[in-house]
Amino acid sequence: MPRNHKEEIYYYINEFYRNNGYAPSLAQVAQAVGMSSRSAVQRQIWQLAEDGLLINVGGKYLPAGATVSTEVQMVPVLGTIAAGVPIEAIQELDGYVAYLPKTPGRDKTMFALRVRGDSMIEAGIKNGDIVIVEQRPDAENGQIVAAMIDGEATVKTFYNEDGHFRLQPENTTMKPIIVDHVEILGHVVAIQRYY
Repeated sequence: MPRNHKEEIYYYINEFYRNNGYAPSLAQVAQAVGMSSRSAVQRQIWQLAEDGLLINVGGKYLPAGATVSTEVQMVPVLGTIAAGVPIEAIQELDGYVAYLPKTPGRDKTMFALRVRGDSMIEAGIKNGDIVIVEQRPDAENGQIVAAMIDGEATVKTFYNEDGHFRLQPENTTMKPIIVDHVEILGHVVAIQRYY
């Protein structure tokens, strides 16, 4: 009867965390369950997270029942946002990501969006990343924001200039978006990336 690698990975991560207080590396998991491909291990871990058995805390996967800082927030992923030409906003729950705020304390409304496009690559935001956004209706010049333009969502650097708004891509090959009206959804406060 073939072994169930996903189940073995789950039990190994649970035991490792219980004994050490932190998550094992992909290499450790692969060796423990006898898999040679780290990418195959990563896929199984992602599936365990989607099944609700593991949580992602700062890029490390821990058992769902792990005792982590009470300041960790489970942030809903609400769809896709463009880092390129604005795309229609998709607002449907697509799981959760764990977020540990730099300044714990006050309650903030947070949401996350998957990034599509490469207009923000020079700010370190790549296609496929998840941006975590603090919901706010305003922004200061130079802040990276999630914004709506004519019902379409985009992530750009915000500037309020002489009678118009400039949404600046962080990619020297792309031109800014100049508009008379923009709806700020919030400030980008963190990025999560999966390999």
